[in-house]
Amino acid sequence: MYTQVVQTENWRLRLIPLVASSIAETVLGGTVSADGEGTLTLHTGAMYGPVSASFELLDQSPGESAGAWEDVVELGARATDSEPLALVGIFSDSVEVDENDTGAAVLEGGQEYRVRIHVRGRDDSGTDELIEPNLPARDHLLIQVWPSVVTEPEVLKMTSAKAKSDDENPEFYSGSGALTLGMGDPDFEALKAQSLRDAGE
Repeated sequence: MYTQVVQTENWRLRLIPLVASSIAETVLGGTVSADGEGTLTLHTGAMYGPVSASFELLDQSPGESAGAWEDVVELGARATDSEPLALVGIFSDSVEVDENDTGAAVLEGGQEYRVRIHVRGRDDSGTDELIEPNLPARDHLLIQVWPSVVTEPEVLKMTSAKAKSDDENPEFYSGSGALTLGMGDPDFEALKAQSLRDAGE
């Protein structure tokens, strides 16, 4: 297992280097959305601020989902490249993950995986809250990945108010307008995100 603290941008983080195998333009359990190209986006409670994530690359299914998590979903995804599994803000072009320093596991390009995403703490942030980059994360994720044939997505648990709200309002996150619907000017949002990243350096 390895961990990453990443800055969420406009309630969203992209999961790389994966694309959804069996869902498109949809929201799964109020936790994950996929656009028409299969890009996977995780929903956070904070609008901007730190998110703590742990990753496990497994040989097979871990069985029952881990306890003490508010929302849990599973879906099939394909690795587009042989790169470390990581999260990146939706306005960020890349993320620096050094597998030698962090223990990050590198996925095999072209391989199909099953992805289980656990989330907790999203209700601890206000709807439009901006959390300074140097403050403790309130959103916590556990992402487990293992090789698998393509299988149907599944919502294993959905108890947080955030998940229920996002599940009831999928048009905000899915489809071609996923990155701009409900937002201000995209260039301004990107500039604001960059300012927050710079403040945390």
